[in-house]
Amino acid sequence: MDSVHSTAWGRRRHRDAHLRSIGALACAGAVLFAATQGRAQTAPAPNPFRTVNLNYVYAADLGFGGYSLAGLTANVYTLPLSYSLHGILPDGWTLRLLSPIQLGVYSLNLTDTNGARISINQKSLGLVPGAELDIPLGGRTVVKPFAQFGVVGAFGDDVGNPWAYVFLGGARAISEWHVGETTLSLGNAVVYAGDETVGSGFSEHYVSLQLGGEVRHPLGFSVGNLEPDLGVYANYYYYPAPLQFSRFLEPPLKVENQVEFGFSVGSASPFKLLWLSNPRIGAGVVFGSGLTVWHINFGFPF
Repeated sequence: MDSVHSTAWGRRRHRDAHLRSIGALACAGAVLFAATQGRAQTAPAPNPFRTVNLNYVYAADLGFGGYSLAGLTANVYTLPLSYSLHGILPDGWTLRLLSPIQLGVYSLNLTDTNGARISINQKSLGLVPGAELDIPLGGRTVVKPFAQFGVVGAFGDDVGNPWAYVFLGGARAISEWHVGETTLSLGNAVVYAGDETVGSGFSEHYVSLQLGGEVRHPLGFSVGNLEPDLGVYANYYYYPAPLQFSRFLEPPLKVENQVEFGFSVGSASPFKLLWLSNPRIGAGVVFGSGLTVWHINFGFPF
């Protein structure tokens, strides 16, 4: 995870057919707050944990959100652009071209061991295009393999090598059942993501195993052609090799398991807003292993 888990937000990333961009939050990479090495007027006490790396890759999987940890505040805002192609593949299959644009905003405010204040601000801008293929299996399950690759640039205070490659790949699957007007969904996924500084420098990668469920039901009224509905969901994330978030003057925080609870609102009947078909939007919170993340979602993230 390249510099500060920038933004935790892929991850759960995802949502309406046109807004769906699994790695939407594609992120930046090898920018790091190495300036923490020595902004003090007098020599700080020796400590092996003096560099704070931004985990942009985590943000890429998360999508749209943020967190605060040990003096670092990381927020990522993603515009999950995509375009769906129909009619060129077998019946029922859909090829979705992804082109998420991500802005990251990071600030680090700390006090060194000698009392000196450290304040650093950076931003990142990235584009990580890719493709997702929706493959129906039976009448209620869709499998969605995907791959993305792009680049992110960073700018602001103390940026060393400002460019990094970002990549994501894996597969998601979602199954749906209808009980009256209620829709029950079960999702699962495996995601491999990583980043690497252009040239030489910091790099990282991780595997995420995900499982979630959602219940969606109409709210019982309509506004014109819109029939609002409400969906609530819970997701579980497991990292076979723990995610690591660096902390100034402290050992890295290792994250092995996280849980997300959230909701989304949309329309129970087909609805189009501008160029978006059946758009949804909601919010959730991801927590566990000492890290809490706020997350804006565009529907059930599978």
